[in-house]
Amino acid sequence: MRVTAARFLGAAATPRAGPAPGPPEVAIAGRSNVGKSALINCLTGRRGLARASATPGRTRQLNFFLVNERFVLVDLPGYGFAVGPERERRAWKPLVETYLRERPVLCGVAIVVDARRGLEREEEELLSFLEHAGRPAAVVATKLDKLARNPARTALARIAEQTPAGMLVVGFSALTGEGRDDVWRVLRDWVELASPGRE
Repeated sequence: MRVTAARFLGAAATPRAGPAPGPPEVAIAGRSNVGKSALINCLTGRRGLARASATPGRTRQLNFFLVNERFVLVDLPGYGFAVGPERERRAWKPLVETYLRERPVLCGVAIVVDARRGLEREEEELLSFLEHAGRPAAVVATKLDKLARNPARTALARIAEQTPAGMLVVGFSALTGEGRDDVWRVLRDWVELASPGRE
């Protein structure tokens, strides 16, 4: 996909807050250290659009980015290795779950994992939650550049075995751009299904 415009649209720190529902939205979910910001920046071609904290787990809100004035990428707070008071960490779960369950324009969720680690308990719980919520999902396995070609192929096959039958698993590297077009195909399909009549 050719990105001609991408900008920060707004944020939500409490359930049901943030920009009013408008264009279709695709959520980017994953652990705090798997490269969600790097994925968003690589996809949009905007190096500083999504900002990665030096300390994993600092993001405490949903961040909305409008792309091509047509759809929205939503960066969800990372889970795992989160920092901050326990009270704040407990507040993140209803923030994310309310968005995933209730947002009317949400058309798909990309679950980002480190290709070297695969799916862990949190990802399995998230997949189960999304299945019950009726939300389409795919897995994006990042940091492929950290693995040689054969180990990368093995890692992706292992992740595919961990996911529900038929779910797409896409390998990706923000460093080399490998998999960028494949990720866009998944997101574009979701957006087009949610945008009848659009090209």
